[in-house]
Amino acid sequence: MPIVVIRYDNYRVDFERKVLSLGYWNIEIRFAGKPKWLVKPGAKQGRLTIVYDPVRKRWYAHVNVEVMLERKLNSGLKAGVDLGREVLAAVATEPLSNGEGVALLYRGAALKADYFFFEKRVAAIDKVLADPKSEEVDRAVLREERRRLYDKRRRRRDQTFANLVAHLARALSALNVGIVFVGYPRSIARERPGKGNNNVWSYWKLMTRIATTLENYGIALFEVPEDGTSRVCARHGCKVQRAVRGLVKCPEGHLAHADVNAALNILKRGAQLLGCEVEMPERVRVASFTPTPSGVKPRNHNPAPRAG
Repeated sequence: MPIVVIRYDNYRVDFERKVLSLGYWNIEIRFAGKPKWLVKPGAKQGRLTIVYDPVRKRWYAHVNVEVMLERKLNSGLKAGVDLGREVLAAVATEPLSNGEGVALLYRGAALKADYFFFEKRVAAIDKVLADPKSEEVDRAVLREERRRLYDKRRRRRDQTFANLVAHLARALSALNVGIVFVGYPRSIARERPGKGNNNVWSYWKLMTRIATTLENYGIALFEVPEDGTSRVCARHGCKVQRAVRGLVKCPEGHLAHADVNAALNILKRGAQLLGCEVEMPERVRVASFTPTPSGVKPRNHNPAPRAG
């Protein structure tokens, strides 16, 4: 892959003309888009790296920028996050001032549809490639198309993650959440691909993005082992039974959303490991969203249902 590296003092970015001026070669290169950090006051530009993407057949310029961010850690509520496949992230907070907790469900329907759509198209290409009668010229074109599909699927997944986490960070900041505990699936360390595997969505990338974004919002994040958090009731500590439509039934006589219950257990476990007190809400107000590459959409416009 062709790479060009330029020292920090040997180029200039003209934002009005959208031109990169390279001093050593005495040339100007037009660019599209707008740098995110370089336009901020006090930002100090670093090394410029220009790389060629053979899949998208485009050149990209990356500028290292040193910026100073003012972060003020919140000392507010605590929340637990349970990562999953059908529900990408289930978030539950401790009780607010009105005594109710808040739960946010980010459903993976759009991401799942994307995954299997591209899988189907790649499978069709692989079927043609496996045919010994296909011409070599056609094979080269198909291999190129397969690389393009894989790249597009990855970019759409990463953008879905980015939209989800940005929405989550804004919501937690508005609720004055200061500490978040994220359930850490032990299978992440083994990152094996597969349709039925829990690592289809690359949880490690999602967790890293959550940690980075929450830090910029002044929210501390701690990883907590999630083993057994879906099998016991967060309020009573007894074993629960699976009910219909993603609910769990507690022997004490109440129903709860399975992922919200797991998020509350992660919250409780994280607080215990951190040595702080946390109260379980008796009622939880649930809001459901569907993250997509183009944004995060509310699942419906009806009043948020109650669980717990």
